[in-house]
Amino acid sequence: MPDREGLATTPPSNHAGPDPRVGNTGAVRLITRYANRKLYDTQARQLTSLSRIEDLVRAGTDIRVVDHDTGTDMTAEVLVGILSTSIGSQEGGDGVAALISLIRSPRELLDAMAHDRARAEELRGMTKRVRLLSATLDALLANMAPGPAAPEPSPPRRPRTRTAPP
Repeated sequence: MPDREGLATTPPSNHAGPDPRVGNTGAVRLITRYANRKLYDTQARQLTSLSRIEDLVRAGTDIRVVDHDTGTDMTAEVLVGILSTSIGSQEGGDGVAALISLIRSPRELLDAMAHDRARAEELRGMTKRVRLLSATLDALLANMAPGPAAPEPSPPRRPRTRTAPP
């Protein structure tokens, strides 16, 4: 059954360790979290870090983090930790204020992101049209045959005014 993030999840099992059915599909990268808070990437078969998981997510890899002992899905907790660290480490920004704003009004953030995507798509379309127009103008100018120079227009004549004799 998909969870809120759209990742496939399985109900926790009663056996110790992660659910053996997860992580073999290749679609979702399984990360196991041990009691000592160490993270193990089952695909790479090595311990990993929040920084490496952040890199995976940024690269478009879907992940799922499960507790080794209970099989509980801990993906959200790990992603929140990564987000908190990422926002807090940016220069010139107040990470706490950004997180509070995200918690208080997540709909506004999603709306702003959707608006930004629409604006970016609109700008890409305009860029394509400008390039096409520029190429068309270049082609027209290149095809214009140099001909005799047009005479310079003469300045407008002033009407003569007649003066009455005194």
